[in-house]
Amino acid sequence: MHASFTGISKVTLEPNPDGRSSRHVETDFRLEVSKNQDKSIFLDFKGRPKKEGIKPLTQTFIQGLVGNIHFAHEKGYWDSAAHLRYIIDELTRGFATVAKTSEGEITSD
Repeated sequence: MHASFTGISKVTLEPNPDGRSSRHVETDFRLEVSKNQDKSIFLDFKGRPKKEGIKPLTQTFIQGLVGNIHFAHEKGYWDSAAHLRYIIDELTRGFATVAKTSEGEITSD
């Protein structure tokens, strides 16, 4: 039997007037749990990750990044080392700013 977890991240951006960059407005995320798992172990009554849901959510994002790095390298879109440096720089920038967390909702636009 396999268990599967899906991590969904939605980033909202505001385009800058220069048309080449944008400002990060907010990020919403969600964890989805396969039907053969007891969702109440991983999610609270509002569908938000509980303590037990944080590790699978983190792993979905990490493995997604790893897969994305390999895919981009195989296709010749981005060198793996440069891609990884970009990710590290973005993580550093994200932790350098004050984080505001709130209960978000993901909707399809």
